[in-house]
Order: sequence, then C-alpha cells, then structure tokens
Amino acid sequence: MHNDLDNGALYSRLHKSSCCPETTCACNCMWHCCRKCVSGNKTRYEKDGYDLDLTYLQPRIIVHGFPSIGIEHMYRNPRYEIRRFLDEKHADHYKMFNFCCEPGRGYDASVYHDRVERYPFKDHNTPPLETMVAFAESCKLWLDSDPLNVCSMHCKAGKGRAGLMSCVLMIRSGACQSALEALDHYDLTRVTNKRGLTVNSQRKYVIFYEKLWRDHWGISGDIGKIKGETPNSNRWVVPDQPELRLFGVEILNSGMPIRHLRVKVFKGTYLTPRQVYDTGAGTNAASTSSSVLSCECDCPIQGKEIDFGQKLTHTTPRTGTLKIA
Repeated sequence: MHNDLDNGALYSRLHKSSCCPETTCACNCMWHCCRKCVSGNKTRYEKDGYDLDLTYLQPRIIVHGFPSIGIEHMYRNPRYEIRRFLDEKHADHYKMFNFCCEPGRGYDASVYHDRVERYPFKDHNTPPLETMVAFAESCKLWLDSDPLNVCSMHCKAGKGRAGLMSCVLMIRSGACQSALEALDHYDLTRVTNKRGLTVNSQRKYVIFYEKLWRDHWGISGDIGKIKGETPNSNRWVVPDQPELRLFGVEILNSGMPIRHLRVKVFKGTYLTPRQVYDTGAGTNAASTSSSVLSCECDCPIQGKEIDFGQKLTHTTPRTGTLKIA
C-alpha cells in the first residue's frame, strides 16, 4: 500500500511496533499459552523446536498467522521465527503472500529475501475476482518454476482471507479437483473442529473461482495441468460483472433502533479507492428494527467494495436495495 504506517492512536499501534524487530525472539516456553489461546482451534506446528500457528495444507502450500513484532509477537507468530522456519525447511525456495490491508500489516520485502507479494483485502470479506486470478497465476508460475518451491501465505489470523486464497491455490495447482474438495480439505486440515472457512461469501468465492474455469473458460479436468500465465496476461480474462443501481439500504434484525446511518460507496481497489457516493454524516433513518434508507441519487455498483461495518447478506437486483443484518 502507498502508506502502510498505522498513524492512529498510540494504543492502536504500540503492540505491533518495535525499535529492533530482530530482537523479538521466540521464547516458546514463556509465550506458548498466550499463542495457543489466540490461535484457538487452528492447527499449530509444534515440533523441531518450533511453536507456530502454521499448517501445511499440502507439501507446497503453507498457511500461517501474521508474522509479528513488538508486543504482538507474544501471542502471534514471531516474524523472524517464521523466517528461521522457512529458511531451514525451504531455503531459497519459498515466496510469502500477504493478504492484510490494514495499516501496519505490511513489512519490508527484504525480511523474506525480497520474495513477498501482497494482495490486500478486508477481513471477513472477499477480493475482486481479478485479484484471485492474479494471485493464483503468480503462485502457479512460482510452483512450476521449481519442484522444490513452496507458497507461504497469511492474513492476520491465518484463517479467513488466507483460507479463501489457499483454497483457490489448491484448485489452481491441481492439489484439489473441485472447490468443494478444496473447502473440505481446508476445514479438515487447518483447524481441529472442521470449521475452517466459515464466512459464507468467502466459501462462495472459492466456488466462483472454479466456475470461472469450468463455465467461462471452458476448462474441464485437472486445472493444475494448465501452465501458469503472468498475472497481466490476456488469456484468463474475468467476465464483465453486472451493474446494479443502488436506490436504498435496508437494515434487518438490528436488535436496536437505527438512528443514524451513513453509507459510502467506493469504486476501485483497496489500494486506490475512489468515492462515488456518500449519504453524508448523521443521516437520519427511522427508529425501527427494520430501517430503510433511500439514497437520493442513482448510484451504479459494479465490482463493488462497500463497507457498512456490518455483514452484507444479499442484494435484490429487482429493487436495487442492499440488505444488511
């Protein structure tokens, strides 16, 4: 991102900063309980002297939590412990993929020998289809270039965003032959309670990715046998997405009166967002449990990136009303 510094309040950034990051040692015995508690049901790598929130989904596909510094390394993966692990297990044959979009969730590529790529999108959300295609093709090229190469990927917790993209990669690499197989494998491998990728929209996007290959590009059989292309190649072009017109927003089952609602619509990516609509601050909505806000302008939505601060449940193209709950 153009500015990856977290310039918020001190309490919001102190835990993830350090004057000397390389001094944040693992201290596995001291911080094991904290790290185990934060990682929850995720499968951990606890052998060979390592204690990491890290899972091999496949021998060449690794998913893990954010490589942290500062106070945060006490309950997440220490950044330089992740590097030590990868250098020991896959020296000169790994590439790091970061899906975090939050300020302060980037790091210098030199930490991982300048083999870092970033495809940022918001937590509990999905990326544009173009981003998934570009990521998968980049990974495929890397894996095909050497049989020893591996892909190591993370978001913040190493579960939702990284889970979505790792399922996409399992399809693209041929490790799994369908979206449902990839999702089932992730649920069984990354966590101990079989509830790995739980956000419905993220699960659907794994299915959408397979449908791109099967229905739009007409590829049947093992997708992994198709050679990788550069991300800007014209071979795998995502179809034009339908345009909807936004006329209103309806809040469902809020459980409390909705007194003020503000809706902003942005076009573009999280790196270069462009605001196309704003209802304005302090917009009044009826104080009911099912409130409707009528937008005064006819706002087009295509490849939408909308942040309501709540879950987007579905859209109704017939009325053009977005419903959130």
